[in-house]
Amino acid sequence: MANQRNYLHTLFRGLVVRHFPGKQNCAARELAEFWAGRELDDSEVDYGGFSRKMNGSRAFDIYDLFALIRITGDKRILLPYGEADEGDLPPSIPMPVLAARAAKESGESVSAAIEGGDLAEIAREAGEAEAAHRKIREEAEALMRSGPDPDEDGAAAASSGGHSNG
Repeated sequence: MANQRNYLHTLFRGLVVRHFPGKQNCAARELAEFWAGRELDDSEVDYGGFSRKMNGSRAFDIYDLFALIRITGDKRILLPYGEADEGDLPPSIPMPVLAARAAKESGESVSAAIEGGDLAEIAREAGEAEAAHRKIREEAEALMRSGPDPDEDGAAAASSGGHSNG
């Protein structure tokens, strides 16, 4: 699995370097502003976190993948995913992680949008919250079909830091 992770990391780095040559901070800003939906101050951009992703001490995530594809229009990074066998796919996201994401989307993001009063922003944030809750339902349904007890999987994932060795 380590070689696959290295390969995917190389693909992410290549995508960033290809579309932001010599401008890693620009890439960090673009991704942060993509998710914020607005222009950000320097203090709001996690340049250090993005640098750690680029040097491999932190993993890129699905949010980075989605944002990079939307920003650059480059879908080449998806090619290896099409070749993956079902047994090669990473384990599902642990329920506690999904719950935390849903709580964040439902709580602070929607509240901030409501306080801002922009109806389009409120609708967008509410849609993202709804999608986060839908993901929990879909994961639970998938687990029910596959048979394992979600409490056991969640406890195992939490004790392993959310990572599976299998």
